[in-house]
Amino acid sequence: MRTKRTKGYIVETSKETGVSPPQVQEVAESMFRFTAEVMSKGNKQLLDFDEVRLMKWGVFKVRPGRKKHFERLRDEKSNNTRKQRSKDRS
Repeated sequence: MRTKRTKGYIVETSKETGVSPPQVQEVAESMFRFTAEVMSKGNKQLLDFDEVRLMKWGVFKVRPGRKKHFERLRDEKSNNTRKQRSKDRS
């Protein structure tokens, strides 16, 4: 978190709560680490990923374009595997 606005939020929250800025930053970053961890546990083969709702922050989910990216990677990997098997049989 390095933007001026983010640093401002951290300092403001620190003053309001009496918690040190590094602790405020750790709490904020932990929410996003949690979100990333939950979403990364999705099934890339089935393109099934959980959504995470953080109250007053919003819903975080894998966008359709990102799913297409995973689909393309999966298809490329599958095609490469088939080509390798075919090559090995020759």
